[in-house]
Amino acid sequence: MSRKVIGWLLIICLTVSAVPVHANAAAAKPIQLYVNNKKLTGIEPVIKSGVMYVPFRKFLNALGYKVTYDSTTKNIMGIVDGAELIIWAGWDTIEYDESEYYLNDPIVEINHEIYIPIRLIAYFMKYSVNYEQRKQTVYLLRYGYGQEKAILELVTKFYHNPGPSLMASDNLAAGYVREYEQWVSEIPVTNFTVKINLMKFTAADKAMIWVTYIDNTKVLDSRRETIYKVRKESGEWKVSNSGDVFLHMNLPDDIDESVKQIRMARNKEQETVLADLRTYFKAYNEENVERTLQYTSPSFIKNWNANMTTSESWRDNLKTHFELRESRYKLSKERVVFLGEKEAAVHATLEWSDVTMDVAEGEYKFEAIIYMEYANSQWNYDVEINIDGDYDESEAYKELFH
Repeated sequence: MSRKVIGWLLIICLTVSAVPVHANAAAAKPIQLYVNNKKLTGIEPVIKSGVMYVPFRKFLNALGYKVTYDSTTKNIMGIVDGAELIIWAGWDTIEYDESEYYLNDPIVEINHEIYIPIRLIAYFMKYSVNYEQRKQTVYLLRYGYGQEKAILELVTKFYHNPGPSLMASDNLAAGYVREYEQWVSEIPVTNFTVKINLMKFTAADKAMIWVTYIDNTKVLDSRRETIYKVRKESGEWKVSNSGDVFLHMNLPDDIDESVKQIRMARNKEQETVLADLRTYFKAYNEENVERTLQYTSPSFIKNWNANMTTSESWRDNLKTHFELRESRYKLSKERVVFLGEKEAAVHATLEWSDVTMDVAEGEYKFEAIIYMEYANSQWNYDVEINIDGDYDESEAYKELFH
């Protein structure tokens, strides 16, 4: 018997409470057994001293697991979720996945057939157990059974608006964010898909999920992979924690054609977009607070001021930044790749430097998509996305799902 790891089953509902049980221990009315809402026939659980048992071999076989008997070692082994579950008749020790678990009493035998507590086997199989005594029916549900749709809805909503209403009570970020009014972009979405690649439930109400997002628009194609820890609270799934492990961004194949069409159809307007963007960076580099604010997206400023957990306004934040930092930007190769009524997107090369961060001029260049908002009769800088900011840390996290 392997002794690599020793485990203890301290929860009383998982332990065996009696030694040899006889056939007449079964209830007068047979107990019905349902697994994932499907009735299992030919298997009758029995109750002794408040503990419910099921026949080990029949139960596992009914769920599609293989059971073998070794006449030399006298052990009975079942493969459950890829791991060995080994028991010995009359022993108070079982082994699962190379870990040993000590029981209060020996494994029992009824009419020459080994029985095991249903809550114990369900624990290893990752099933929840619900016994309705009035109906003489016991229900087993695989952790996460029927929850895929609700969890998919959660991670889809969270991608667009990771606000506190979607966060669990143990999410440390919940106290630092507020609900944002979801921005409806004018930029056409060419493909948006959400796929759950891996899902590992650690309890009926807790899971770890690996999600892939494909978010392709007229100006930027991206693939993002995120790992979530989720839990169910008050009947709803919430995010306990999340972190991106993969990101790849690139320009759409037809981006040059988009630029050409804008120049042909709306050349004067696209020149105004670029002129206002240059004005923003000039004011920023000169650390002109008022001028920088004048060419900053009003929607961005409104959201910042409304959702900050402190009383610091965006004006205060910008002023403090200029006092402490020496950030400078050089804009080059700028071209408008989308031009709507209230929204524009510019593809450009940005060069960033900051002597207070020991980043000299020319050391850091990157491609960017810069989003702009039309308001107050001008175009205003909203946000920039570093297209070169790809990363891949997925390999380091795959072991979490094994």
